[in-house]
Amino acid sequence: MSRMKRDWIWMTAAVLLAAPALQAQRAPSVGYVFPAGIQRGTDTEVVFGGQGLADPVGVICNAPGVKFEILGHSKPLSNQAASEVRDRLKPLAPKLDQMRAAHDATRAQLLTTARFLLREEGILLDELRQVHELERQRNDPKRQLNSQIAETVRVKVTASAEAEEGVFLLRLHTEHGLSNPLRFVVGRHVEDSEPPPPDEFDLLRFLKMHPADDDGGKLQAVVPELPATVNGQVLPGEVDEWHFEAKEGDQLVVSAAARGLIPYLADAVPGWFQAVVSLHNEAGEELAFVDDYRFDPDPVLFYKIPATGRYQLRIRDSIYRGREDFVYRLTVGQLPFLTGIQPLGGQGGTEVDVSFMGGNLEDQRKKRMPLPEVSEAEMVELHVETTAGRSNSVPLHVSPLPDEAEREGNNEMGSANRYNPPVMVNGSIHEPGDIDFYRVKGRGNQPLLVEVFARRLGSAVDSSITVFDVYGNTIGFNDDHEDPSAGLTTHHADSQVAVKLPSNGDCFVLVADTQVQGGPANVYRLSITQDEPRFALRVTPASVTARAGSSAKVTVHALRAGDFAGEIKLKLEGAPKGFSLGQATIPAGEEKAEVSLTVPGAAIAQPVALTVVGTGDGIKDPVTAVPAEDMMQAFIYRHLVPVDALMVDVLPVKDVDESE
Repeated sequence: MSRMKRDWIWMTAAVLLAAPALQAQRAPSVGYVFPAGIQRGTDTEVVFGGQGLADPVGVICNAPGVKFEILGHSKPLSNQAASEVRDRLKPLAPKLDQMRAAHDATRAQLLTTARFLLREEGILLDELRQVHELERQRNDPKRQLNSQIAETVRVKVTASAEAEEGVFLLRLHTEHGLSNPLRFVVGRHVEDSEPPPPDEFDLLRFLKMHPADDDGGKLQAVVPELPATVNGQVLPGEVDEWHFEAKEGDQLVVSAAARGLIPYLADAVPGWFQAVVSLHNEAGEELAFVDDYRFDPDPVLFYKIPATGRYQLRIRDSIYRGREDFVYRLTVGQLPFLTGIQPLGGQGGTEVDVSFMGGNLEDQRKKRMPLPEVSEAEMVELHVETTAGRSNSVPLHVSPLPDEAEREGNNEMGSANRYNPPVMVNGSIHEPGDIDFYRVKGRGNQPLLVEVFARRLGSAVDSSITVFDVYGNTIGFNDDHEDPSAGLTTHHADSQVAVKLPSNGDCFVLVADTQVQGGPANVYRLSITQDEPRFALRVTPASVTARAGSSAKVTVHALRAGDFAGEIKLKLEGAPKGFSLGQATIPAGEEKAEVSLTVPGAAIAQPVALTVVGTGDGIKDPVTAVPAEDMMQAFIYRHLVPVDALMVDVLPVKDVDESE
């Protein structure tokens, strides 16, 4: 055998032997957390489901006042390992038989004795739980093991009474890296989770014990005293049912969060848990049914209770799919709920009088809002507070442009409102068939950008824009314009048109609703500006793991606009010593670049947040890259979903050897 051939064989063997170690240290991936929220001032146990979750050490979360404690990790057992656990139980058989004969023993007494016996034999509850899960997967045709969510980590979550309310992001931190972020809610209402099904792990049932105070079946799911939030998971074919008491005249609001918790599922069509909710009386008769809220897949039900009594809420997937990651939260009660605001925004650095629309708002109908100074448009989340609690949040669009209001009576070119760019106009389609004309005086032979902000702001308007010259000739049209920066939008109903103005600089802009709808909810903001080269940046993934002294790959996406096609230079801004991107660039005309992120030579105990910025010729200020997750929807579509931060976990070098 030649030396070259012998060396090639040894190199191949080394690669094959090293592969398990490299795979073993892969960063964790989390598919769901259940329950996906907590009431402030309480503690609860949650479960992370995913893969590569071994050796968890903590949870990284941007929720102030919330603490996490790791309780344990479980991974599906092989058939052989399950048999070994069963064999270790055999010496306990005589003592277990004696326990079964004690028919008057209570659940508490039996649990105390069983746990003592298991400790004597060195058998862990997690081992029995895994045996039970393996048998359940094998015996239930509806349950198919999905390796991507097969591992679990149990975590105790404690929220202080002063914890901030809202939707936050959390990541599981293990000795082998940092997981992707998931949404987690901190609220003020009493919380409850669905009772475990009969086949959920129960130590006494697993050991075939029958305590005197055991009803042997699934407990009825009861909503706590309203208002309350209840949590559940829908499995294949399941319809979850919740019972509650209500009084005549109650203005009931039932708000579901499903897609709002897990925006996209890669291996499910339409790409998320499509929840439907129905309300029933005590006899089971359906009183109301909802499968969405306007264009939001998560349903909201509004109902005035006709008579004091007991009612039922049912929630399921629209086509009866299900899995452990079909997680939901139902918030029920006479809750404040915002259906919209007017206007949808204002100019930064000014004050605007915002009118709130919705139900159960008490006296919270109007408020003067000071708006922050901004250099570019951004969203501010608004909500109202009542004696019943905090409403849902709606976005307010804050722009640096001068703000104007549409003047009605502009349904024809001859009565068009006149504006000089740059300007932001607050308009409305006040009735079905209403159309709005605007006459614009810009710079001759220069590019003009006209854009509607409506659906992205929660408005019902499905806009179209038509641009005419002064002779009535169409020079631009758009119905739906895809905005890649709106990562949670799947129907891009807002419009955008870029045109070159005639030599005299005059044009007419027509805004209409393509569905010929109209009313108080059909409001919009119309941006009219000089079109200029520009770009935005997204960096993925938002959780990065690397060994000390090495590098990891991140992808920086360029969202180009205004004919900007130049090279974009990238760098880290304000990063701790040892972090660098080197001479990273996105080449001219390219939409993304894979970049090496170098990390320090020594491990860091906690993940570090980094900021990536980009510069380009002709672009005045550096552009900050928004951290995002590159998520797949329904096997094919991809979305850049913005998150809180780019977090980097730097592992010790010895982690490679330990993972073997």
